[in-house]
Amino acid sequence: MSRPPTIVVVQSNGQLGNRLEQFSHLIAFAKDHGCRISDLAFSKYSRFFAGTRGNLLLSWPWSRAIRGPQLIQRLIYFLGRITKRAGLLRFIPSSVVVMNPWEGEGFDLADPKFVAITKSKKWIFLIGSWKHRYWKNYEAHLGLIREHFALVPEIATRVKTRFAPVRKAGDVIVGVHIRQGDNFTEPVPWGAFSTAQYLDVMRQISGLFPGKKVVFLICSNVKQRDGNFSGFTVFRGPGDFIEDMYSLAECDYICGAGESSFSGWASLMGRKPRYGLFDPDKKITLDDFVVCKGLKD
Repeated sequence: MSRPPTIVVVQSNGQLGNRLEQFSHLIAFAKDHGCRISDLAFSKYSRFFAGTRGNLLLSWPWSRAIRGPQLIQRLIYFLGRITKRAGLLRFIPSSVVVMNPWEGEGFDLADPKFVAITKSKKWIFLIGSWKHRYWKNYEAHLGLIREHFALVPEIATRVKTRFAPVRKAGDVIVGVHIRQGDNFTEPVPWGAFSTAQYLDVMRQISGLFPGKKVVFLICSNVKQRDGNFSGFTVFRGPGDFIEDMYSLAECDYICGAGESSFSGWASLMGRKPRYGLFDPDKKITLDDFVVCKGLKD
């Protein structure tokens, strides 16, 4: 039996949420089209997840005979980057380089032209933007995706242990991801809301659960002053970005910047309804909270 084609990601773009989103869509495509994935660019975050720690080539499906530490994963990734920059990828037999321009729209993996490439080549190297998407059948493969990106046991245990007192403190737990910093400083800020605006949103959310004690778990990439949250029952996230993300997944409801893949991924992994904050002055209803099944960006 001939070896299935392998799609290789040799260029990293974005942070954790962007890379999770790309990798997950590639998994869904590979499942439907008999391909293998080698997401070398994911090596930066591989130590956190059951399907990537020790997975030498960051592959899906993973042949567990091919194991190696993160240091070697990173070395292989940088070797791939050097090979790309030197223009040598095209000399690999039965290979093709597929460029998705940074300024372009999302790349539809279900495009018949791309599917045809995977039938005719053994190595498909993806470069450019991270916006490779497979909406055609993505939702059907969420079980596989959640399994691949489950936390390694020791981190999962820490998240559960630290979340336990939050769960005991109230009737409804709402995770709020206050994203500030990077989206404030971009040339065109997006989802860049002040802490005061988040507080107004939290007051609205509290009012959606009359007669129940609402507790908030606050996760942020910018330090928030304790005095900001007087009048609310508030717990802080662990502070480590991966534990913050998966702590949000433990909450009953999630609120975060509308286009942020960080809180979106927490919703997807935890199957918890999320409110994407685009307009802090908008009146909120419970119907606005929806379980995320992948982001459009």
